[in-house]
Amino acid sequence: MREFPPDSRRMRRLRRYIWGSLAVSGLVLVPLLGPDLFSDRFGTGNQVLLTAIIACAIVQRTRFIGYAAQAVDFERRRPVEQILTTVVAVIAWAHAARYTPLAGAWALLPALVGGASVASAPPVYRSRLAGGLLLATVVTGALALSWRHAPGTSVPVALAVAAAVVVAVVGVDLVTIRFWDLVLELDQARSLAGELATARERLRFAADLHDIQGHSLQAIVLKGQLAERLVGTDDDAARRHAAELTELARSALADTRKLAHGYREVGLLTEIDNAVGLLRAAGIDVRVDGDPAAIAPPLQQPFGALVREGTTNVLRHSRALRCELAVTVADGHVCVRLGNDGVEHREPAGDGNGIRGLRERFAAIGGEVTAQRRTPDWFELTGKAKELGSGPR
Repeated sequence: MREFPPDSRRMRRLRRYIWGSLAVSGLVLVPLLGPDLFSDRFGTGNQVLLTAIIACAIVQRTRFIGYAAQAVDFERRRPVEQILTTVVAVIAWAHAARYTPLAGAWALLPALVGGASVASAPPVYRSRLAGGLLLATVVTGALALSWRHAPGTSVPVALAVAAAVVVAVVGVDLVTIRFWDLVLELDQARSLAGELATARERLRFAADLHDIQGHSLQAIVLKGQLAERLVGTDDDAARRHAAELTELARSALADTRKLAHGYREVGLLTEIDNAVGLLRAAGIDVRVDGDPAAIAPPLQQPFGALVREGTTNVLRHSRALRCELAVTVADGHVCVRLGNDGVEHREPAGDGNGIRGLRERFAAIGGEVTAQRRTPDWFELTGKAKELGSGPR
């Protein structure tokens, strides 16, 4: 059984709903077959026998669906037991069909039990098992009804209804399980998108670090080798090269510090383009309002970091379907809001390191960052700052 992270309560609820619905669907046998079973058509012996079979069918369907829900290994699913249970259900339907004009309805017995067995089997065997179940139901029912059937029963119609019931029940089971598989695939894709956003940021940082230090370190090596050769032959030149070497090291250290603090030139527009691409790849509808180019260059980097952090949080910590990014520039004041509808209905666990880092960065430029739930289903990350020389906020 797949484990979900703590913030995926919606996935756990959906899982319980899907598998719970399949498991308890066997209870439909009681209201659908019970009134017919306890009519005058069946004797006491048949009523006791078929009641026991219906009860066992409900229990076995729940167990077989549980195998699929918990992803139990095929060897541990007791395939022989599933086959024997399905055989008993097929025989029970054929036996009951001989006593009632509602013969087709009794095909629910093999349909529900066999459908659960088919659903719990590996995908490669499902089509063949479903075909075998359909064939066994029709052939066994045809043999039983040709021997004896209740007055007013049309054998071809009964067999056609039985086949339709088996196809419908097995089809619903398989479609439901396929839907759950698609949900898992989409959830995994969304998680991978969040990891991809982090990996892309790390790769960009590594590339920038290589660009900064690769050239500087190469120059330092060359200067060091040259100064080493000049020592003792031209001490003045050696000292000049040593001084240049020290200056190169200082410059490389300063550039590295700037990179580590995110102060290198990465435009807000680039960050927004990256965010929109990642969110749409994760199946999230994105709307962008406002003109990022209207924000002054000194504020591009902190707001770019805000968009980057907000996007990562949406991909990794929410189940959003819709995202809105709004950029507002008015009277020297800049505001960027990134909202999404992926709020988990639980008490917030507090701000993470990313939000705290954003607050520190914005505080250094006289701005502020807020992260809060605007409505029960809407979370918003907001950054505000003033442009230099625009006066008090």
